[in-house]
Amino acid sequence: MESILQIKRDNRMIEGQVTYEEGDLIEAVFPSLLDVTVGDQLPCLMTSDYETISNFEAVVVAKEKNRLFLFHSPTVSEFREQRRRYPRFDMEMKGWIQYPSQEPDSLFSVYSQMVDLVNLSLGGLAFRTDKSIPEEQAIVFSAELYGRNRPDGVIKAELKIIHERIVGPNHLFGCTINGINARHFHNLRKYILQRQIEERRKVTIE
Repeated sequence: MESILQIKRDNRMIEGQVTYEEGDLIEAVFPSLLDVTVGDQLPCLMTSDYETISNFEAVVVAKEKNRLFLFHSPTVSEFREQRRRYPRFDMEMKGWIQYPSQEPDSLFSVYSQMVDLVNLSLGGLAFRTDKSIPEEQAIVFSAELYGRNRPDGVIKAELKIIHERIVGPNHLFGCTINGINARHFHNLRKYILQRQIEERRKVTIE
């Protein structure tokens, strides 16, 4: 059976159907309009078999008629286990990679290169470049997700390359995120959540 979500509102439980659940976002449709506003924190109960029941609090991040979009942040251990389940979005923007120069006479210099960001998720990304990268090389990637002069869109992360594919004249690298500071992680997480909501809003619920 599909998952059922109950929310507590004004000392009564209102039941709806979960239509999407991925990463931090839960989308649910209810039989009628709900008297809730964006920013409300709601006690929730969710089950898919009436035997396993999850109790948690979620924040309303968007609403459309009788459809609610709820932000539910997993615990640290849950996030580590579920990180690969987070959605991956296609991208068309520029980013930068940096790594120590391999030239013997420039031991302490850093090599910088602009790359094409191909896709992005909370756990990793892929980029395209016309140059190869030394094997097992740690890379620092940076990008501005909303363009220039938006501090809330800046991300900078340490990457580990897990695969490389040559497509025509280009090299396509798939990477996992090995390290990212709290501020940049927050920026990335917010961006992913916004993209999820934008894409779900285009889905017609009958």
